[in-house]
Amino acid sequence: MRGSVKIGTIRGIAIEVNVSWLIIFTLITVMLATSFFPLNYPDWDPTLYWIIGALMAIMLFVSVLLHELSHSLVAIKNGIEVKRITLFIFGGVAQIETEPDEPIKEFKIAIAGPAMSLFLSLFFSALASLATASGASEYLIVPLTYLATVNLVLAIFNLVPAFPLDGGRILRAIIWHYKGNLRLATKIASNMGGFFGYFLMFSGIFIALSGDIVGGVWFIFIGWFINQASQASYQQTMVTDIFKKIKIKEFMTTDVIVVEYHKTLQELVDEYFYVYKFASFPVRRMDEIFGVVSVNDIKSIPRDRWQETLVTEIARPLTDDMEISPDCTVTSSLNKLSKNGLGRILVMEDDKLLGIVSNTDVLNYIRIHSELQ
Repeated sequence: MRGSVKIGTIRGIAIEVNVSWLIIFTLITVMLATSFFPLNYPDWDPTLYWIIGALMAIMLFVSVLLHELSHSLVAIKNGIEVKRITLFIFGGVAQIETEPDEPIKEFKIAIAGPAMSLFLSLFFSALASLATASGASEYLIVPLTYLATVNLVLAIFNLVPAFPLDGGRILRAIIWHYKGNLRLATKIASNMGGFFGYFLMFSGIFIALSGDIVGGVWFIFIGWFINQASQASYQQTMVTDIFKKIKIKEFMTTDVIVVEYHKTLQELVDEYFYVYKFASFPVRRMDEIFGVVSVNDIKSIPRDRWQETLVTEIARPLTDDMEISPDCTVTSSLNKLSKNGLGRILVMEDDKLLGIVSNTDVLNYIRIHSELQ
């Protein structure tokens, strides 16, 4: 997410804070220090209003982080990679690399977050009870009680069956399990998300007209976000479904330009890069494709050595990320295209070059396929 700063790593997952988090941090701190504390605890020192308010705002986002971390750790346990967790204005989001391929996995990952929030609510509630029983200061009891309450609210809110909230994912997993249709399950859960988003927006308008402008605007903002996210999630699911069905052989380019290994770099530039305008080419030695050469590979070679340096000297040997079977899906090709850094991937079968696929080929095919469907 743009405008995010990495603050640490947990179990290989990068933890980031987005600049928008500062907005909600400030709002919560100001609300507590200027409204909640003065009204409920007028005898406190005004300086403590701000100190405890800021600490409570930080602890709220620690709770959100633990919520998202629970999702992430369960996802990793189920074989799904998680790159980062980002705290932002609406709470937190875990960047899970791929969608679960089974409803049971979806259910486990989705339920983990609310379960953690419920656990934290019970934990802070128990600490507050112990602090009260031991005669501890209000300065300790109040924050613990607050954290118990907000974590309970966080658990309940996320369990609303509206996609992309956790409850919506749980609903999708259940429908997916019984109907065996991910697209149908996503459509139903996303529609619920849209309805819930509109409900929050209309509630926000009513709250604003009742006099609480800030609270009303916040409800409208959250409702709009959920509504947009639910629509985007359904569209993404449909595209992913298409990706999993289309085979590479359906749109690969079969007339592949191949560079012979004995060409010099000057010949490579003049006869291939300038003529065909591709950023990389497969390299052939005898009848075997043994590597790939790209513009970036040439950049490290001084121009005065181009006449004497052969392609075979700088060509990168083929790796798994550079080749793919013609029967593989678009999803597989996109994963490899994102990793090899070439923007192209060779379609190989039994060590024979059948074709080539680029990022542009994939996008153009998907665009045409979607329009025709």
